[in-house]
Amino acid sequence: MKKLTLSLLVTFNTVIIAQIKVQDTTSTKSPVARYERDMISQDGKKGDFNDKMLNIFFAEKVGTAFGGTNDLSLQKFFASLDAGENSISVGGNFDDRDDELKRLKWVLSTGLKMKAKDKFSTFYKNGDFQGSNIGGFFKVTLIGRGLINYSDKDKINKSIKRKDAIIAYRKHLYSDYELKYTKLKTEEKDIVARQLELQKYNQEAELPQAILDKKSDELYIAMAKDEIKYTEDNKLYRYLWNHWLSADVYIPFGENKYKTTSDFISSPLVDKNFFAISGSLTYNVMWLYSSGESIFLKVKGAIKNNNNIIVDAMTSTPFQTVSTAANNTTVITNTEDGYITNFEKFITPTITIEPAFFTFNNTVGFSPAIEFNAGKYNKTNWKLGIPISLKDKEGKPKVNFELQWKEINTFKSSDHIVGVSVNFLFGDMIN
Repeated sequence: MKKLTLSLLVTFNTVIIAQIKVQDTTSTKSPVARYERDMISQDGKKGDFNDKMLNIFFAEKVGTAFGGTNDLSLQKFFASLDAGENSISVGGNFDDRDDELKRLKWVLSTGLKMKAKDKFSTFYKNGDFQGSNIGGFFKVTLIGRGLINYSDKDKINKSIKRKDAIIAYRKHLYSDYELKYTKLKTEEKDIVARQLELQKYNQEAELPQAILDKKSDELYIAMAKDEIKYTEDNKLYRYLWNHWLSADVYIPFGENKYKTTSDFISSPLVDKNFFAISGSLTYNVMWLYSSGESIFLKVKGAIKNNNNIIVDAMTSTPFQTVSTAANNTTVITNTEDGYITNFEKFITPTITIEPAFFTFNNTVGFSPAIEFNAGKYNKTNWKLGIPISLKDKEGKPKVNFELQWKEINTFKSSDHIVGVSVNFLFGDMIN
């Protein structure tokens, strides 16, 4: 009995000592010390700015010019209505970061794109699945390393020492967050004790150190965002530059079915199938100025399956099948829509170059574009646009519309069109 009691006492004391050791060795890390350490490069030189802070800054700025599935957006889930393409898109974006302190490099976007008419997309008609009206899009984007320019601004009797102002503010930032860290240190033992107690009942509960690391990371991220906010509010950078490369493909779930005839008098309607697959490779560059101006440049190479009905924007004609009944009465037995044309399918490679210039806090701009087509459809199209971007409180575009004057060439004509292209992004409703 004495041996059993002694054994229990030894076990109990061992557990208590182990818990005390865990509490002694478990601690939070100073976000200020980490912030300073992360400003030192691999060759031992201290930089002016924290790379992890810049990672957050760049990730917040890319995607400023959202205009549909062809542009870059970081919203987790989104839905968009593109009046220019007459399409509705629903999808999601997935990036390669497990926390926002890491550099944003890869973004995968995928979802469904549906053809729309009068803001309505048809999936089923008379019991038949309309596969040609819906398809999947897949896009992968590689984001390059961005640059930020903090150069000083000197004018007569006026100057802005951007870098010096940020470094001076950082001293106050360190002081504020050291106080927050000190407060966290006073709560440390209680946090560890509560987590150890939870582990008695839940073996899947996180280790105390993991909880403390999360709280330290939260302070670190908050401090980085505080510096970003101060930099933006006081326009303490000249411009931010970044670039990205995207590859995307659209695959419809079914074929378009056209009924065509070359001679409506002597030839009956014949079914023609068409698979509207397309893909593109796009390179984007942006310059965002703290003064409220921005420049974007897009160069896009694309290839798509095409046909003369699409190029000439043909409209169908109703065809009636008739028969003669008693007393020579003509009876309409069937009516169907068809196209009077020699149907042709072909591949169209395209190169599009489109710069865009924005001002007035990046809300109004000017955007010319030129499109070179090759192959059978060897035509050049262009447009001049005045884009207007309405943004949310975080500066992300929600509604983009553009007044356009454009020339569209078909096989038969050259049309000059003036109108408005509209794109709506619905993200907050589904995130």
